[in-house]
Amino acid sequence: MIHFLASARPSHFGFYVHDLDLMKSFYVNKLGFIITDSWEFQASRMLFLSKDPKEHHQLVLATGRKANEASQFNQISFEVDSLKVLHENFATIQAIAHGEVMAMNHGGSWSVYFSDPENNPIEFFAYTHTYAPPIATIPIDMTQPFEKLVADTESLVEKFPECEAWKEWRERFSKIMSNFTAE
Repeated sequence: MIHFLASARPSHFGFYVHDLDLMKSFYVNKLGFIITDSWEFQASRMLFLSKDPKEHHQLVLATGRKANEASQFNQISFEVDSLKVLHENFATIQAIAHGEVMAMNHGGSWSVYFSDPENNPIEFFAYTHTYAPPIATIPIDMTQPFEKLVADTESLVEKFPECEAWKEWRERFSKIMSNFTAE
């Protein structure tokens, strides 16, 4: 593998939409993105959106999604600052969500899933202090007190011997990656 390609990081993504104005309203007014630019190219209108002043765009919304075409995304994920922030804003998430809202405790993170107006799946998540394998996933009731959710998470990760502090996991994975990219 070429080192240049192995070290490339995901930066932003764009997706086709049915109704650009509807999606603009959702991502700007509900999720807080700022429009940094717009462009019309080959009969497609595009909006460039960002929440980071260092990034011209983190999302691109473009016209061109065919009528009745389902979303091609597994999920569009947004990391929030902390578990406490996710917990404190759960009611806000419920208010902006389209369709069902589902919360999951993954041991290594808490996630809240819902859909945007065109049924693209969205995830808001925050990391816990511990890496846990994907099998360490259970539904979570975000209306419970924060302290109970933290205690439940600690009990959950104790059931899996492969759990470790995120710091340790990242150090171990960094070594694995450096060996892989050196080849």
